[in-house]
Amino acid sequence: MTYTDKGKSIMACGLNCAQAVAGAFAELYDTVDLNTILNLTSPLGGGFGRKRELCGAVTGMGIAFGAICGTHTGEEKMDTYNTTSMLADRFIERYGSIVCRDIVDAKPDESKTPREQPLTESEKIASHWPCSDYVRGAIQILEEYLQETGKIQST
Repeated sequence: MTYTDKGKSIMACGLNCAQAVAGAFAELYDTVDLNTILNLTSPLGGGFGRKRELCGAVTGMGIAFGAICGTHTGEEKMDTYNTTSMLADRFIERYGSIVCRDIVDAKPDESKTPREQPLTESEKIASHWPCSDYVRGAIQILEEYLQETGKIQST
């Protein structure tokens, strides 16, 4: 199963964008398991607690990057910030923003995030939620980076 398939499967269970992206990479984490990562990312959907600010897919990408490559030492902090910024820039290049409301509202004929409209049972399936594209994109961006740096092999 690809990382994208894993993220799609997580969204199909009704979980949020951050959970889908961070959960997709759970097999690569040394210090945290899937259930823990899903719990940690549970408040981050809909642009952080449905505030429609920082995109949950981007947040999940940052958490996944931190769980795989992050550091807590001062010497390496700037490298971590620079790489995280570069990942966000790649997302911006693809979607125009990392702000939830900006990218979701750019899709005028699709249902909005949970902040504006609660999800119905049928909308919990990833293909009916506009964020599925952003989840897929964030997963692809992180996967490409991990391949570029030799952290994972090409699939």
